[in-house]
Amino acid sequence: MSKTMKLMLVFALVFGVSACSKNVKKDASADTVAVGQTTEIYVEEDLAVEESDSNYAPSATLEPVYFAFNEYSLNAQSRKILEDNASAIKERGAAKVVVEGNCDDRGTISYNIVLGDKRAQEVKNYYIKLGIPAANIKVVSYGEEKPVCTESTNACWSQNRRADTVIL
Repeated sequence: MSKTMKLMLVFALVFGVSACSKNVKKDASADTVAVGQTTEIYVEEDLAVEESDSNYAPSATLEPVYFAFNEYSLNAQSRKILEDNASAIKERGAAKVVVEGNCDDRGTISYNIVLGDKRAQEVKNYYIKLGIPAANIKVVSYGEEKPVCTESTNACWSQNRRADTVIL
């Protein structure tokens, strides 16, 4: 491999890593990350296999929460929606839920998978804070793979930057 090619690969790697580090929470009050918690990133096929025994068929989809561009922190409106969602989850007893993190189509596929996971983890952590058992919550990141809108406009992109909660 030529020296120029190696240099380009190193540059691409450094740029990719530095792009991921720019996503910093701006809402300090939303910091609910549990100590020692690990992040699990699933692709849709993995979830289907993992959930096949429990019949991964959604019984209800709750109100989604939306995020600003390149962010994963919850704002006051999102927390209110999640509080209402948590009440609905609790009404169903020990309901299992899947939190699905989504992004718009800007950014690389791998970056959007990570960002979608961070969004879903924020929602999960807030549900835990609201009394939903962690064992009842699965997190899935779809990145940009499940858009609700496909136009290349700010209005459309804002609809795709979301976390959906699905009751199983």
